[in-house]
Amino acid sequence: MFHPSGKSISIGILTFCVALSSGLAIAHADTLRMGGTGAATELMKVLGAAFEAGADDVTVEVIAGLGSSGSIAAATDSALDIAVSARPLKPAEVETGLAQSVFAQTPYGLVSSNPNPGDIAASELAAFYASTTSTWPDGTPVRVILRPNRESDTALLGGMFAGMAEAIDTVRLRIDVPVAATDQDNLELASSLDGSLVGTSLAQVVTEHRQLHFMTIDGYQPTLENLENGSYPFAKSFYLVVSGTPTPLAQRFTAFLQSVDGKRILSAAACRPVVN
Repeated sequence: MFHPSGKSISIGILTFCVALSSGLAIAHADTLRMGGTGAATELMKVLGAAFEAGADDVTVEVIAGLGSSGSIAAATDSALDIAVSARPLKPAEVETGLAQSVFAQTPYGLVSSNPNPGDIAASELAAFYASTTSTWPDGTPVRVILRPNRESDTALLGGMFAGMAEAIDTVRLRIDVPVAATDQDNLELASSLDGSLVGTSLAQVVTEHRQLHFMTIDGYQPTLENLENGSYPFAKSFYLVVSGTPTPLAQRFTAFLQSVDGKRILSAAACRPVVN
């Protein structure tokens, strides 16, 4: 009832705000928030949906666009329950109390929009990457796409093949070579650019349903089977990063990754589950 003093209205509004705040607090407590490397964004969505479906009291929110470093910073500030990183923690990040573990590995290689990129020896890959005259088997030119210098895939690719770090530095001097800021930009540009050549993981190509084609290296395709049997040794690791005292939801999700359903989803996404 309206009262000339306005007290009834004020009390009503206060009661509503308290109830709303309580509701938000409950929702927050039951919401698992995670994010991280763009290469695993779609994978996290699939895993999150399965985890949510098996737990009536949990909502999963996957925050895209953070990248490895951004998600680690968010986990440090407790804005995320879980960060998924494409690189290990730096010493300064470890000092903040974060903990990490590798939960999956996926084949890593070089893809192109060219439907038949062919085979190359690992020892010749750096020279092929750096040359301005490299061509695909059909004679069309190779068009390299770079990643930012500080991006985790730059370090990964640079350390994976002999001479590749120097080859990347050489290509970076060319003004005609585009730079893709994110993992999604990388594959979007690779898909639209004729003769593209980019480094990426099989998991990202599979989960994003990209029509791109991997080069074979030393005669082997970057398949999950070849990674597991050792014939294709080039891999990208995904790290689970949590607080030193992880939230109960983070602990439950970590356990889910080790479950039969979690491992099945990882395998379907071209990832080898890593048991910790």
